[in-house]
Amino acid sequence: MIKKWLLSNIIGIIITVTILTTVSGLIFSLISKEEIVTHPNNVQFRSGPGRQYKSLATLKSGTRLIVVKKAHGWWQVRRSDNEKIGWVASWVANSTTLKVATAISEATIVLDPGHGGSDTGALSSNNKYMEKTYTLRTAKHVRAALKPTGARIIMTRDSDHIVPLLKIPIPGEKNKADAQISFHFDSSAEGTKATGISQYYYHKNSKSLAETISSSLNNMPLNNRGVDTAPYIAIKNTTQPAILLENGFINNNADLKYIRKASYQKKIAENLVVALKKYFNQNTEMK
Repeated sequence: MIKKWLLSNIIGIIITVTILTTVSGLIFSLISKEEIVTHPNNVQFRSGPGRQYKSLATLKSGTRLIVVKKAHGWWQVRRSDNEKIGWVASWVANSTTLKVATAISEATIVLDPGHGGSDTGALSSNNKYMEKTYTLRTAKHVRAALKPTGARIIMTRDSDHIVPLLKIPIPGEKNKADAQISFHFDSSAEGTKATGISQYYYHKNSKSLAETISSSLNNMPLNNRGVDTAPYIAIKNTTQPAILLENGFINNNADLKYIRKASYQKKIAENLVVALKKYFNQNTEMK
């Protein structure tokens, strides 16, 4: 009896099941959709997940967006006001401290304090002061100086532990970083004869970043030796723009006097913020 009824009503059953499945899917989709409201003004609505993509519009504070997809910190969203779809930097759209987004706000910047943990790095002439200490302090000052810009900052380490060389490029690759900066302090067998700061890059896509930052460091109290190329693993094993800064010779006592000062580390940070703002202003399309 049941079998006969099923056979005679098979088409109706299929249609009913199809409708119920579709409705259930739509209800689940609506419930699971994430809605955000932009906080800053000037949030860029882009054609793809990155600041290198075309800017389609500028979003005002209070714009409602439905999140459709997520990719390395960028969210594909649908505007509630006109149903258009585009991408926004999630940390910019969600920021509660940034009032107006700028070019640097959309940037993902990796800060890499060299050495750490059992790897002390270079030592002062009396073996008392370790490179790892001052790379971390400098990177933290840079992070603090960059915070008001709204940029997304990723540290390869923020405590005294070692990060294997081959793992240093991973955060930048994973998050499609717009810039990676490695911090180091030089050492030389020449002792007090070697002095000054240097900037290094390896890939061509990092040359402009290195040169822009180098020009901002000409006001440092130590001589700027300039930009050069070097096959350091931290900047070689990455496809993202990456540079390495040598911020003085730690085994030169004259350089060390500056290296140890918080004022010197903060001056590096201030100069880097100026340089990075200039760099991103020059190569970011904004509506």
